[in-house]
Amino acid sequence: MRVDSLFIKKKKDRTIEKIEEGYLIKDYGLAGDINGVGGDRQVSIATKKVRRYMEKGDLEGICSNRFYENITIEGLNIEKLYIGQWIIIGDTVQEITSIGKRCFPECNLLISHNPCPLFKEVLFAKVIKEGPIKVGDKVDLINNTNLQDEIR
Repeated sequence: MRVDSLFIKKKKDRTIEKIEEGYLIKDYGLAGDINGVGGDRQVSIATKKVRRYMEKGDLEGICSNRFYENITIEGLNIEKLYIGQWIIIGDTVQEITSIGKRCFPECNLLISHNPCPLFKEVLFAKVIKEGPIKVGDKVDLINNTNLQDEIR
């Protein structure tokens, strides 16, 4: 697995920018990102599949024009992940806090019973260990709680 792309939105009415590198701040999120405000959803992560859907413009739901992930990971299999699991990207560590993005009841896709990849192919995490991240960084998963204690 590797980081395929990174995105940031600096102000509410600004467009989303594709960046080559960024800095994850512990207990905050991506430095400079409007959504980096702490809490349990500091960083959004999506699979390459979601990024392809977003770029093709095939989604006509509410989130199609609003949602962006901070980190796109190539080769990530969300079905094998669990809440509390850690993701290592470069020298940083993120803890998965939720899997899947909730749908809005008024969304066209939900109303028409069309599957939206955001519902299953997106996750949110909090930053446990801060540091720089960049496109191309290797991504690993930690399943061993003994290793988690060492990193904290």
